[in-house]
Amino acid sequence: MNSQEAWERFVEVDASPRRTESIQALHNYFCEHKDQITRSVIELFDLFFQHIVEQQLEGSRGKCASIQLSLLRTRLQEGHLEYMLEAFELGLPDQVEMTPFRYHADWIYSLWDSWYQYCDEQRRKYAQHIQSPLLEAWAREQVPPFHEYMTHAVRYAMEEISVLPSFSSLQKEKKFEVRVGEYRDSEQTESVYRINEVQRLSVSCKGWLESLLEQEYIYEHIQGVDVSRGGYSKINLNYARLEQVNFRDCTIQNSYLLGTRFQRCDCRQSDFRGSVMIDADFRDCNLEEAWFDQVYAVRNLMNEERGIIFGIHGVCFQRANLTKASFRYAQVTGDFTYAVLDEVDFTGADLTGSRMLKQDEQRVILSEEQRSSICWVEG
Repeated sequence: MNSQEAWERFVEVDASPRRTESIQALHNYFCEHKDQITRSVIELFDLFFQHIVEQQLEGSRGKCASIQLSLLRTRLQEGHLEYMLEAFELGLPDQVEMTPFRYHADWIYSLWDSWYQYCDEQRRKYAQHIQSPLLEAWAREQVPPFHEYMTHAVRYAMEEISVLPSFSSLQKEKKFEVRVGEYRDSEQTESVYRINEVQRLSVSCKGWLESLLEQEYIYEHIQGVDVSRGGYSKINLNYARLEQVNFRDCTIQNSYLLGTRFQRCDCRQSDFRGSVMIDADFRDCNLEEAWFDQVYAVRNLMNEERGIIFGIHGVCFQRANLTKASFRYAQVTGDFTYAVLDEVDFTGADLTGSRMLKQDEQRVILSEEQRSSICWVEG
């Protein structure tokens, strides 16, 4: 066995399967402790915003265009997965300011490090074919699927961060966003929250969406427009945030709605059939007579090649009006607590892991198999 063959076997037999196990363990830990994790994230952001607001009042800092939580790669070499909060002004994207506002993601690092230590032990089976520097360099390239849970944590925390008094006091540009990524690497950052005060007119926004432009709508913030009766089939709205949008009578079949947030939107009689809506959020929306037939909205979907698990929270329908909505033959792990479920059609739907209120148990027409697959909770 030569060095190339040894390396390929090591990755396939030893390193990759163990990485999958480590990511699954991290996923399970985050799902179980996400509220505790995000509490410390929220506290850090609050202190940082207060600091920036104070600088703005003193006149030493202008309006913020973005806030970023940056992974400090150099600290990884010292045994820490450490992140730093940064604030950026418009026109000054390359400004460098090391701040003391740090987050130590020990809960991520411990799993990455235990995986690395396992790999280091296993490489010794291959004699001199796999040298330590090669493994070390490769292992650092595998940080992103672990780091992904820091992105999940901040995105989840933004619901509370966005209503902090310190966040409201922050002077922001009309287009503002919060990002999580690597320090000084714009290619390795991801938007987790956007505010766009420069909104299109309803007619313009509807035409823009109906153009079905690839990658154009991901992470976008769309607010207060009427795009009803639009044809948006196969649109990609992953991680977009739609706030008080009239989405009534729209066709959104076979679309991508991964992590999409519909906040207090009117989606009556809209057609979502066949769409992928893992971790989508429809809280407080009007979904009367909407179609969700054959949608795919599961949790814990593992892509082993990329080391990524899709489906952290499940799709959320809390307090939504689902009167006469249809979920025929859908695969949905959803939170239906406090939703209006009158005359909802769940024929053939896989509802494994979904949550409903005990008081709705006799109101909803379900098969015995469906009934036993649901977690019934007290109101």
